Amino acid sequence: MNRTFYKGIIFFLFSCLQIFLPKRLVSWEILTIFSFLFNISIVLISDGITQKISKKSLLQEICRSKKNIAHFLLISVAGGIILDGVAQWLGKLWVYPYFNFYIYLLFFVPGFGLYWLMIAESYLATKAIIDYLRKGKQVVRNYFSFEPRLYRLLGIIGIILIPLSVIFMLHDYFVQSGYIFDVSNPVNYKVNFVYVIAIFLGTWFVLEYIEYSRKKTSLLKDIFHHYSSSLISILIASFVLAIIMEFENIPVGFWIYTNWPLEHIRVFGLPLIMFIAWPLHYIVFLSLFRAFTEKESDEIWRGDLIK
Repeated sequence: MNRTFYKGIIFFLFSCLQIFLPKRLVSWEILTIFSFLFNISIVLISDGITQKISKKSLLQEICRSKKNIAHFLLISVAGGIILDGVAQWLGKLWVYPYFNFYIYLLFFVPGFGLYWLMIAESYLATKAIIDYLRKGKQVVRNYFSFEPRLYRLLGIIGIILIPLSVIFMLHDYFVQSGYIFDVSNPVNYKVNFVYVIAIFLGTWFVLEYIEYSRKKTSLLKDIFHHYSSSLISILIASFVLAIIMEFENIPVGFWIYTNWPLEHIRVFGLPLIMFIAWPLHYIVFLSLFRAFTEKESDEIWRGDLIK
């Protein structure tokens, strides 16, 4: 392998030490350090794999210029607003018990910047392995006749789904006891999970249309043209990362899940539906990243360019 990969392994082993932390040492400062170690370990391990197999590096591409870094952070903030805005602020599906509002705000930009880099890198590493094992595919450059109409229809559906779902969620809050913004403490009111899923799907549909309108590849285009590596990579990467990440978090509770549907069905003491929903935020961020960047995100889908 290479130095990047082995550096990642070292960081990962250090991040595992949080599992053995005595309760008296658990604080937001300590947990933030361990969270950084874990995130950067996955970034380096994944980047090392893609460097080795496909001779590409997302980390190097982003760090190539201040403009690329700023652009990625801007996309990451948008992704953070989508993820936490829908699932935490509105959905109340988890809380950060060690954070108050000001600490949460302080780490929002760098935290999501590193988090989304980890998500993208883990996906690209998985896809590099799958592409290597499957030996790629034939080049497909054109759209099927049904695709232009479908992407436009998806865009319209997404534009309708997002505001309607937000309105329904807020209406439900006000019918109960009113909405309270709180990232630290759980609320008793359980939001209709259908609205949360509808917003994520609506966002994905809009991004699919934007990718199409900007003449870029997309997850659906990969699937339509019989390139399944993208979808398979999302499912594998999200499953593996979810298991590792949640396992490290269980003893310390840096974040705690609340108000999930079918909460009595659990895996490792965590809601099963949470694990099933993990691929959704991969899909949304990767689509967001591809839709609004150029060379940095060339390798995100690219099924139609693999020979």
